[in-house]
Amino acid sequence: MSSNRFLGAALAAAARGWYVFPLQPHSKIPAIKSWPHEATTDETRIREFWPAKSRKNVGIATGPSGLHVIDLDTHHGLDGAAALYRLANRTGARATLLTYSVATPNNGRHLYYRVPDALRLPNTAGLIAPGIDSRGHGGYVLAAGSRTSDGDYRVLTPRHPSPLPPWLLQLLTPPPPPASAANPGAPPVYPDAYLRAIVDAETRKVSAAVPGTRNTALFRAAVTLGRLVAGGELDQHLVHDALAAAAAGHVGQYQFTARELERTITSGLTIGARRPRHLPTATNSR
Repeated sequence: MSSNRFLGAALAAAARGWYVFPLQPHSKIPAIKSWPHEATTDETRIREFWPAKSRKNVGIATGPSGLHVIDLDTHHGLDGAAALYRLANRTGARATLLTYSVATPNNGRHLYYRVPDALRLPNTAGLIAPGIDSRGHGGYVLAAGSRTSDGDYRVLTPRHPSPLPPWLLQLLTPPPPPASAANPGAPPVYPDAYLRAIVDAETRKVSAAVPGTRNTALFRAAVTLGRLVAGGELDQHLVHDALAAAAAGHVGQYQFTARELERTITSGLTIGARRPRHLPTATNSR
């Protein structure tokens, strides 16, 4: 066992098959910008991330780890734990709350659940109930052994994570995207490869945005694509869904909410509509 608590915490998480990456000391902020791609279970790489005297906290990338973590908040007048127990009792499934859990500062709790690799549930903020967030695809949590200015993260229940119960899966599964108004029931189709490349470039900027730049990146992308919508080059439903999917991984991180996501997209599309963009006929070969 390492004498460095943070390295030890990272190795312990990796031994469970969970992908880890460093956070800034006493903080929840990633110490590396490319953490979604650099999170690892490799011991050599982990020891490079946490040298002997490193005080960096440990993040667990929930998506690659096959986890969905329920975050129960119990301060600021909220009691996520009580709300979750009420929901579990109502469904007769209280036993499903028995899983690997971590006590967080301010009497909070993280409940870890296993999900199939193909199931990409997004992060949520208050979707299940007030005081209950969750971390899934595109998200992360602080591992047990981490320490912030509010206190320590410590293992509460050391058992193996249970499979995500069906009643929680139902609450966490996002609704299907709206069908195109022009062809209800049909999946959105990009008019041509050039427009597809534009949408892909803008959504990549949104997905890769770091805290402090997310709203700006999402707004600018919505303005850019909104101009093409106003010019009749792209379907608005397609653009909205592409932007929402790109930003979904940020929901629940640093107070970024689904409501803020929708507000930013709507604002950007509205501003973009004031300056319609029409592509040259040679490019727009539909």
